[in-house]
Amino acid sequence: MRKRWTYLEKDKALSDSGEMTSDITISDPITALWVEMRCANGASWNHNNPMHDCVSDIEVIDGAEVIHSLDAQQLLARACADLRYMPHQRFSELGGDPASIALPIMFGRSLEDTEYALDPKRFLNPQVRLKWDLATNQAVGATGYATGGLTATIIAECLEDVPAPKGFLLAKEHYTWTSAAGVEYIDLPRDRKYRGLLYKSYLASYHPYGVVSNVKLNCDGGKYVPLDVEVEDLLYLMMMRQPALRYRSASHLKDSDTLYSHLTELESVMAICENQGDVVPGYANYEYGNQTFWVYAAGSASGSYMNIGLEVHGYCPFGYIYIPFGRPEVVEDWFDPTIYGSVRLEATGAVASGACAVCVVQERLYS
Repeated sequence: MRKRWTYLEKDKALSDSGEMTSDITISDPITALWVEMRCANGASWNHNNPMHDCVSDIEVIDGAEVIHSLDAQQLLARACADLRYMPHQRFSELGGDPASIALPIMFGRSLEDTEYALDPKRFLNPQVRLKWDLATNQAVGATGYATGGLTATIIAECLEDVPAPKGFLLAKEHYTWTSAAGVEYIDLPRDRKYRGLLYKSYLASYHPYGVVSNVKLNCDGGKYVPLDVEVEDLLYLMMMRQPALRYRSASHLKDSDTLYSHLTELESVMAICENQGDVVPGYANYEYGNQTFWVYAAGSASGSYMNIGLEVHGYCPFGYIYIPFGRPEVVEDWFDPTIYGSVRLEATGAVASGACAVCVVQERLYS
């Protein structure tokens, strides 16, 4: 096997919002497509506005057929589960600094998987499609993203001198809802094996189990129930199987601001001021991803913004929990829904107004 990296796009200039498609003009199997979108912050700052909030679709399409479709938050969560670490992202709130997503669309079980990869020859017109809006959270300008500065780079990781792959892994957002008291019934697709599910129940200042208390995967009305567990226990079960993640952030904070972590569960935050001496930063950690931050300068609470470097460790990127089925590398372990007439996820809501989602990661074989 020989690995080759090749550009589909390099620093392509984009508008502040819109949609772009890029042709996949490669014939060799592709194990991953690496997508970066980068823009400088406005002149003053860009608070609580990671690029991941602003990219609503990262897709692979073939004409009208959607082969892969996740937003940037979901794709980061999936990459963390597959790689078992967080790939470097540029998290910065400082004026003039670049912020970015840098994410792999993985078509195999690993970056060197020769059995599962995207085979462009199996499709008529494969393309990458991106959709974004830099004003999703706040207006473009001095206190948001700088206008006219967004670029996109797409790199294909290709495999040479390998047999034709037998299939690839597809990932799609399947269903989103707003939590409420009671059970949300979600019928899941039954067409292909599941390697895993991405699940989110998020509300600021809540643990995920405070939003949805229990999840149940119910096949044929109780004939087979592979999952029926309280979300708090599910979270801890996954923590036994998946390592804690970490990232670096250049934040911009003053005393009594709220710090929102991109790892929303059991976060551990280490902070240092990077633009002034005699400053003591601190974080009141309630371990659900956001809380009050304090900044003391020369012994007094500071109402002036400081450049605060953060090192954050924790779980649940942007609120997502990844649920694998068996050993991720062993195809025979994966959940096969095709043998059932009904596969339904039942989510018991504990509080209103939480943002909830389910994404599926499935095996797709070439026929």
